[in-house]
Amino acid sequence: MLVSKFVRTVLLCGAALAVPAQAGQPPGPRILKIDVRVEGSEGWQTKVSSEKGTISEHFFLATVLEPSDSLEAMNPLDPASIRKAQDTSARQIANMQKIQERNRAMAPAAPPNAAMQQQVNQAIMQAYAKCKGDEACIKAAVMQSNPGLMTPPPGATMRPGLPDASTAAQEDKAIYRQWFGLEGCPGKFRATRDDVSRGSVSDVGASKPWNHEVRFDIAQAKPSLCLSYPMSVVNEEAGTLFLPGFLFPEAAAMQANAGSVKATVPGDIAAWVAKTLNGAPLSGTKTETITLQRPVVVLPLANASYSGTAKVTVTWSLTEAYKAGAALPDR
Repeated sequence: MLVSKFVRTVLLCGAALAVPAQAGQPPGPRILKIDVRVEGSEGWQTKVSSEKGTISEHFFLATVLEPSDSLEAMNPLDPASIRKAQDTSARQIANMQKIQERNRAMAPAAPPNAAMQQQVNQAIMQAYAKCKGDEACIKAAVMQSNPGLMTPPPGATMRPGLPDASTAAQEDKAIYRQWFGLEGCPGKFRATRDDVSRGSVSDVGASKPWNHEVRFDIAQAKPSLCLSYPMSVVNEEAGTLFLPGFLFPEAAAMQANAGSVKATVPGDIAAWVAKTLNGAPLSGTKTETITLQRPVVVLPLANASYSGTAKVTVTWSLTEAYKAGAALPDR
């Protein structure tokens, strides 16, 4: 049974009549899944040399995040939420000072006697049953049965020296749940790249091939992969997700013509995914063609003019419950 703010305030007048508020149970562990697919092209040229490349990539990860037990009023991954919390804190301090000054100026009210308090408590419970939680109805019913119980003036409280908590409750609404990556969590990933370029460069009056490639297909279990996502945040009111970034595991991949390379997501791709998943729905898909600022597979000469684009599709979710010991999905 949820007690109204008015009822809570009235009960401050004397012995508390405890009516506990219900608290929702936190969710269980959930699976974080991120799937990224990339198709693109890039190239560079000078007056006598050039190179063109095609990009085809697929990255997938799945791991498990654990929820916090309670909701918070601030989202530490959202600068706007941090600024709002700072403004709210400053405003509450100023309001509290004003209320305390106003309360000191008010004549102290005589505390109600036991008989009056019992009458008030009885009226509250009767009004609550009659009004089914409606704030205005409860307030009117209690005032009608107790004409001597007057509504305090704006900013004042039922007891001098106690600030009104209603404003703070509205401004500090707890809607954010934090999700943590904990040591030992299950995880898996798959990284596939098939990036190939063909070109030529001028060398002392002749041309020589200038070809590059990044090709591999790696799938691995990765215990504690969730540590790459030490804290994520969900706005439970809006149903939105905030991740600390898009961090993909590194794994060694052997190249026929380049030796060992790292199976990582190219920087421009990772940056776009991270931005997309900052305030995104809890699950969804988004596709966008982005302009590449840095080469993916081609290797431009120092004086070359570079250009590239990539169509990126990301699919994600943090909605699927996880049962301990269960296998993680492959997609």
